[in-house]
Amino acid sequence: INCANRSGDVQNDLCAMNDFLIIVIAGFFSCVALDFFGRALLILFKIPEPSWGVVGRWVFYMVRRGTVFNPQISDAVPIAHEVKIGWAFHYLIAVVWAVAFHIFFVGYPLFELSYKNGLLFGALTTLAPLFIFMPFTGQGVLARKTQMPLLTSLIMLARHCVFGLAMFEAFSWFH
Repeated sequence: INCANRSGDVQNDLCAMNDFLIIVIAGFFSCVALDFFGRALLILFKIPEPSWGVVGRWVFYMVRRGTVFNPQISDAVPIAHEVKIGWAFHYLIAVVWAVAFHIFFVGYPLFELSYKNGLLFGALTTLAPLFIFMPFTGQGVLARKTQMPLLTSLIMLARHCVFGLAMFEAFSWFH
């Protein structure tokens, strides 16, 4: 489908569906790349992966009770399926980032679709966990309440840079 010159409702609908599928594929691929990198860090350097159970527990309490700021979430009683909820949320967020990437680099390209910009995008996505998720779960801004704040922040930056590079790669397959 040539979406460059969209004409007619049917072609617009097909192009929107095509964009949606590309975004989902790019989000999932990027998240898989980030997870493989995390697994490599675990195997090679014994750097632990994120606790998807804690993420799932946080999401559960956020949705169920409207509690976004939950600094004792790590100590809260585990809930059923929290690991599955955490993984699902992780991949959902990756697709949301893919929507943003698509807007800025593909749909309404404000920036060139390049490795450099993919790397920069990935680095910028690190701000969300460092300034939102970690503080809301009691780990502090920039992971300052963790055992090794600087190392934790740098590992998160490295993981997200891989994510951004994979995001670029996935979108470049289709454009």
